[in-house]
Amino acid sequence: MQGKRLERVNQLLKEEISMLLQRELKDPRLGFVTVTEVDVTADLKHAKVYVSVLGPEGRWVSSFQALESARGFVWNWLRRH
Repeated sequence: MQGKRLERVNQLLKEEISMLLQRELKDPRLGFVTVTEVDVTADLKHAKVYVSVLGPEGRWVSSFQALESARGFVWNWLRRH
């Protein structure tokens, strides 16, 4: 039972974060980023978000800097919705 719940939470977070990256973040450093997986802990307190970035290494680095800068914004947006 717990495994199914975590799978649903992981999938929901993946969809929400993907939508957020596409529609809400306006950082010019952000390249073509795809959320590939989300792993939430059993207590639902922490999540690891795995992403894939297309493009050259310079774009990869700048995209990860943009994602790191947006970490708080993403967390707060998910908390409110």
